[in-house]
Amino acid sequence: MSTQIFATISDLVEQVQTQPARADDLRQQAYANLLASHDQYQAYREHRGPNDSASYPAGLLNGISVSVKDLYGVSGMSTYVGTPYAFTKFANNGPLVQALIDQGAYITGKTHTVEFAFGGLGTNPHWPVPHNPADMTEHRVPGGSSSGAPVSLLTETCQLALGTDTSGSVRVPAAMCGTFGIKTSSGRWSKEQVVPLSPSIDTAGLLARTAADALWGFAVMDPVSRDNPRQLVETIQQQAKVSIKGVKIGLIPEYFTACEDGIDQQVMAAVKQLEAEGAEIVELQWPDLDESWQLFLSGGLSAVEFPEFIFAPENQQWFDALADTTKMRFLHLQGTAPEVFQQRIKELNQQVAKMQQAAHECLAQVDLAICPTVPISAPPLAQVTTSLEAYKDRNLKALSQTQLANYQNLCAATLPVGLNAAGLPCGMQIIMPHGEDVALMQRSCQLERILNA
Repeated sequence: MSTQIFATISDLVEQVQTQPARADDLRQQAYANLLASHDQYQAYREHRGPNDSASYPAGLLNGISVSVKDLYGVSGMSTYVGTPYAFTKFANNGPLVQALIDQGAYITGKTHTVEFAFGGLGTNPHWPVPHNPADMTEHRVPGGSSSGAPVSLLTETCQLALGTDTSGSVRVPAAMCGTFGIKTSSGRWSKEQVVPLSPSIDTAGLLARTAADALWGFAVMDPVSRDNPRQLVETIQQQAKVSIKGVKIGLIPEYFTACEDGIDQQVMAAVKQLEAEGAEIVELQWPDLDESWQLFLSGGLSAVEFPEFIFAPENQQWFDALADTTKMRFLHLQGTAPEVFQQRIKELNQQVAKMQQAAHECLAQVDLAICPTVPISAPPLAQVTTSLEAYKDRNLKALSQTQLANYQNLCAATLPVGLNAAGLPCGMQIIMPHGEDVALMQRSCQLERILNA
């Protein structure tokens, strides 16, 4: 891995303000780290140097580097979505990428993704699988589907990484690699120029080494703050210093019982640390846990929304190239009339809305909910690529506790809470109601400050 040269984004922003030439130094160092780490870690499908852009605006993120998951369109770069072929209609900057560029960010390149974002481990039959930096002796999966995103952060090629999350695709890789990740509320951040998997529950998301770093990217892209991102950054930075005495934290006990490698104990140790700082800890009777899980197991909304997309005549070559493990989910739906898909989508959205209401009523009892993000450690790549049964088992378990926030239409984040009994990273998931994204970002920064003290 590269030599660590990046300070916090807060420190870098201050450096660039006082020494504007520092911005180019940071971009050049990020690209040097990318070139030095690429062959070993394979975070990127495509990358570009900082000199490929004629100029960088003197915005809030001048000197800050950002990697982009290969589901987003980026002008001048192709979008493969983890498939063998490029999608030419997703080749331009969408609003999120443009917001980052307008504030001076350097887009380092496109990070690897699972094929069409279908999978929680990060495997892909068409492209290299990024190497999880948490294990230097064995190639472990990074988590998915935003598989290259955390690897791009931990190899010091960028400070922010754009991902997407439909069942956990930001939070799972963040937890497995040991970074922060946030899944925004569905509909909050634009999905224009982002290849769809399940439009009803697809969400844009962001990864960073810390919540404090992620705050800067969040403020630039969020509709509440994009006109004055510094104001939100400064507000949350102050709020994060406030005591959590009296803050009510609800645990989801069922999600502590299924953990392996002592992950539950590691998360509970973090909870005890918060309790020692004055937080009130209660157990929640979370509604519809089984209903949400069964909806996920059935394929959920993606099982009807993605086929409608991939069966379109203009997408035939991508359907033909699908991995067998993906294609087998949809073959039986070929020839289904569009109105049948639409009716089923309507029914499933009604089910999601019902579960969302119940979840909001549960969350009204507390300030936030907490559980382990992922109940398993990142498995070795060989284990899940040589056995289909092993892949299915590990993939389902990887997504088992993140899918809840998607199928109950909530917002959620994951904070790294150290290493589990296997010596691998694990994460603590923070869940809040739909639309409470700014509060989620604030709580993430606040809890991170306490846990890292």
